[in-house]
Amino acid sequence: MRAWKAVASTLALSGADVVVTTLLYTHGRGGWDVLRDLRHFNIFNSLLDVWGGCLYRSCVLLGAAIGVATNTAYGPRRLRASRTFIAIICLLMGIYMMVKLLLYSEVRRTIRDPWFWGLFAWTYVSLAATFGLWQLLACVTSSREALGPGSESRAEAEESCDGSVPRDKREKAAGPTIHKLLSYTKPDAFFLGIAFFFLLVAALGETFLPYYTGLAIDGIVVQKSMDRFSTAVLVVSLLAIGSSFAAGIRGGFFTLIFARLNIRLRNCLFRSLMSQEMSFFDENRTGDVISRLTSDTTIVSDLVSQNINIFLRNMVKAAGVIFFMFSLSWKLSLVTFMGFPIIMLVSDIYGKYYKKLSKDVQSALAKANNTAEETISAMKTVRSFANEEAEADVYWQKLQQVYKLNKREAMAYTYYVWSSGLTLLVVQVSILYYGGHLVISGQMTSGNLISFIIYEFVLGDCMESVGSVYSGLMQGVGAAEKVFEFIDRQPTMVSDGALAPEHVDGKVEFRNVTFSYRTRSATQVLQ
Repeated sequence: MRAWKAVASTLALSGADVVVTTLLYTHGRGGWDVLRDLRHFNIFNSLLDVWGGCLYRSCVLLGAAIGVATNTAYGPRRLRASRTFIAIICLLMGIYMMVKLLLYSEVRRTIRDPWFWGLFAWTYVSLAATFGLWQLLACVTSSREALGPGSESRAEAEESCDGSVPRDKREKAAGPTIHKLLSYTKPDAFFLGIAFFFLLVAALGETFLPYYTGLAIDGIVVQKSMDRFSTAVLVVSLLAIGSSFAAGIRGGFFTLIFARLNIRLRNCLFRSLMSQEMSFFDENRTGDVISRLTSDTTIVSDLVSQNINIFLRNMVKAAGVIFFMFSLSWKLSLVTFMGFPIIMLVSDIYGKYYKKLSKDVQSALAKANNTAEETISAMKTVRSFANEEAEADVYWQKLQQVYKLNKREAMAYTYYVWSSGLTLLVVQVSILYYGGHLVISGQMTSGNLISFIIYEFVLGDCMESVGSVYSGLMQGVGAAEKVFEFIDRQPTMVSDGALAPEHVDGKVEFRNVTFSYRTRSATQVLQ
């Protein structure tokens, strides 16, 4: 996009944000008196801080627009490099608005002020617009003259808009790869339908368990009724039995789907390899090809049978848990969801990094397998030169390269668990403290609080499982890209002709025939 269009759009929308926020703020306060609000500022009922956040957003966008307008060569590059910065700012402002809503509800039991809700909703709209405008400014392209010699061209700048690197160096998106992988499960649509049905049954049954556990506690502690307690315990028992039965059927069908998909992928890959020209096997080592056919196909099949299974199960369970949490207490639900955006941001960064590491690990393993295959296949030559130790050292060096990448994976996972675990701990402590306040003030029963805490633990487990599975998904996607690269490859020479002579006398004669292999183009095979 041209610089003047992006800058004009940013200034216009940023100005509209200031105007709309100011109007909502002044009408909600019944007049315009910033000095009075500043002198008598109270975080529980004052909206001056929300208006100040609007000014801060506008100043950040104004600075970005000025930077792009005055330096179209390097301004967009710097904005692309600082996308995480603007994402964190928008995230923190969104979390603060949730805190503001809770504080506002403490002094006003029923919030029916339309100006407050208008300001609340508009703030989230403007936060989304702020991130979008930052992206728009980051996509600004300049002419070759502005970029100067040796800089990236307009096409390269446009290509790097989505990923900060040229298109040929960008990682492929995981979505198309997963979609293509799922297309290979079409013959198993019937089994998948059964598996997903019992997945829903098991997840919904597990979702109701904390709710009836809270009813059982209320029946004893609050109502002191044995009938209510017995009914709740009976329902919990039936739900547990039904969920276990459904989970067993779900696991069995997904295991069957894994076996069928693994066989199907190996068959497709092997048939594709058999149709390739001879130069393909000169360009790709035998160990690399065997690694795709054995370990990578297993990882890809595991992506559907386990990772997607766990991912969908936890997402369905999380949706049901969120519904019950809001029905029990919307205030505590807001406290819970303050930490999850941070976990999602960390998971996104970790997932992208882990995907890259996964592809590097698979490539390093393929090289190690290739070394082992070449050495073992030529064992007579190795033994004749008494070179066993040297070949073992070469293989050890290849394994050390794999080990270095594995250590990087371990460190990345460690940092991810630290960050997500600490965030969940802060959320749990906040829920316990604020939930106790709601029970003491009569806004919530003790049974509902216990049910909510159980739901929070269940939701935390779901998010943790999704985060753990996310690394497996990225690993499977990295392996799937390599497998599909071989499956989709079209041979440069096709040997499936249908012409055949009526009679063959066994005499083969070459006349004016010459060719060379692609990897040795300077060497004529026939002359």
